[in-house]
Amino acid sequence: MSCRGCAAITFSAVLLSLSLLSFTLIDLDFPNAAPSRFTGYPSWHPVFDHFDQQSYDTSSFFLMISLTLSGYYSLQWVSHWDLPKKFITYFYHENGSRIPAIWFNNSIAYYLSFTSVSGIALFILDTGKLWSTFGVLHNVWEVCILLLLAQGGKITSSLFYAFVAFYVMLVNVLNIVLPWPYDAIWFKAQGLCSDYALFIVFVRIYFATREYVKEQSSAQLPLTNEDDISPANDEPSVSPKVIQHPNQILLLLFASFTHIMGNAAASIFPVDARS
Repeated sequence: MSCRGCAAITFSAVLLSLSLLSFTLIDLDFPNAAPSRFTGYPSWHPVFDHFDQQSYDTSSFFLMISLTLSGYYSLQWVSHWDLPKKFITYFYHENGSRIPAIWFNNSIAYYLSFTSVSGIALFILDTGKLWSTFGVLHNVWEVCILLLLAQGGKITSSLFYAFVAFYVMLVNVLNIVLPWPYDAIWFKAQGLCSDYALFIVFVRIYFATREYVKEQSSAQLPLTNEDDISPANDEPSVSPKVIQHPNQILLLLFASFTHIMGNAAASIFPVDARS
């Protein structure tokens, strides 16, 4: 990622922080924060009337189980370095070079795994300052994916680690010093920024890949040779299926869009979304 890109992102984050701090100069009336069920600490939501705790717990357990299994199998999949060629994807650059999507695949696997950790912490701690130290683990991997894509699919600069460290420090420090509800607004706002950015980037990658595929002959594209696609005799009977270009990117679009809709529902209809 270029220094100009890092400077633009840093400036945007600082500007957002100053905007939130400016609200402290205005006398606004906010509802009292409800206490966390298990810790008793103030949460990031008021007391809800007609709240179905059992439905919320059921959805939370479904979230924890599905994310844990997804993270586990994703880590198992990316840990195999001797994958057949038909399962290896690449980032193609304008100069004709290509980079295996190993870092990208690992980032998605870690993203799912750490999201499961934040989901478990959410059930135990409820949304709040204490939970944000776990919730940022989910957001930071979104930022890592964005930075990785900005650098062409691999880490090319030490600024990658510096920016990630700065991001984690900035989010946590502001969560600590900002009072209710500005801490919740700040955490939600910065998380939505990465959510929308991921969706926009995936949309751009999809259309760019589709145009690239149209310009290439089938012999120059991976996953189009029948010998490569057909399973070998020594392969297990149950194995991942190959999806033709660029349809596999639609999975990323669907996942990122669903994530945005879930966040929007939780923000606009907090009672219905939580129950």
